[in-house]
Amino acid sequence: DPRYPGLLLQPDSRPISQEQLASEVKSIYAGLTMVETKCIHVDRPQASQAQDSAVADSNWQALIAFHRTLLHEHHDFFLASQHPSASSALRCLASKFSMPACIWKHGMHSFLELLRRRIPENIDYMLAFIYLAYRMMALLYETVPAFEDTWIECLGDLGRYRMAIEDEDLRDRELWAGVARSWYSKAADKNPSVGRLCYHLVILARPNALQKLYDFARSFALRISSLSTRRTQSLAWIHVRAIDP
Repeated sequence: DPRYPGLLLQPDSRPISQEQLASEVKSIYAGLTMVETKCIHVDRPQASQAQDSAVADSNWQALIAFHRTLLHEHHDFFLASQHPSASSALRCLASKFSMPACIWKHGMHSFLELLRRRIPENIDYMLAFIYLAYRMMALLYETVPAFEDTWIECLGDLGRYRMAIEDEDLRDRELWAGVARSWYSKAADKNPSVGRLCYHLVILARPNALQKLYDFARSFALRISSLSTRRTQSLAWIHVRAIDP
């Protein structure tokens, strides 16, 4: 445009048709399921190995690469299926196939548990993966608001993992405890009837006995209380009494 010399204008874009979008979602989902199957296949042998058996650096790097690819495939799937031009049928696919739960279960949680069992041998790899997963969840939180509640809880879980593995720097540990607490509090404010979220806050309240007792009582009073909350009610009360007899 001669009126704006030197200015790069946004290139023209053509609207995508429903057929093209549906084809794109189908293609992404096919690739996603293939990578997910591969991640499950490679995680299981590692999980069954004895904890004192060494794992080569190249194996950890390959495992992280697989899970990074899976997270990216999920991101592409959510962006395509929740596209503004997507039909209601396409938008429902993520819920129909429980994709928010799948990205946590197969993309992050199973691998985080595998890494956790190998600490301190692989602490650097676990840190790298936590940061990778946290960035991806933060991106989904910003770009795919339809599943905001899930992303918020996942961010809290990742912050809690990061806090739990910090043994050297108490300030970093408290920082990540605050990050996890912030996300869980946000989730609890949005879903005040979910006892699981208050239970997470109970765990993070240590050693603040009063805060812990408040969160525990709040969790106990809710209509929807998670199984883990019910199983640990007596233990949580004993722990509070031990801190503040």
